[in-house]
Amino acid sequence: MQISSETKSDLQQSLQAEFDTFRAQSLPRARIPEHLRQSIFSAISAGLKPSLVRRISGVGHSQLVSWQRCAKSKLTPVPVTKPRILNVISEVASQQMPSGLRVTYEAGRLQLELSF
Repeated sequence: MQISSETKSDLQQSLQAEFDTFRAQSLPRARIPEHLRQSIFSAISAGLKPSLVRRISGVGHSQLVSWQRCAKSKLTPVPVTKPRILNVISEVASQQMPSGLRVTYEAGRLQLELSF
């Protein structure tokens, strides 16, 4: 799909503004959000040169290739979330050291058991 040079210029400026805003609000080497990744893919499919898009976004060639492979294979990145603490034991009944640890995983649930 080819677009006019005027539209390419507008697309380039829009992409530049999106990434300038992102870079100003995030720490160096921050993870690029999915909506910005999609903006990169849209710009390339609209006709912007990949090298120009990489320069605007600050994304390396290997990272872009990795995202493209992921998109083609329909894989989605795992969202980073804080771990949940399900049960907390406030104090140990015995002051001795645990003699064993049993770890089980069933139906998406991790369970740790200490034996004394």
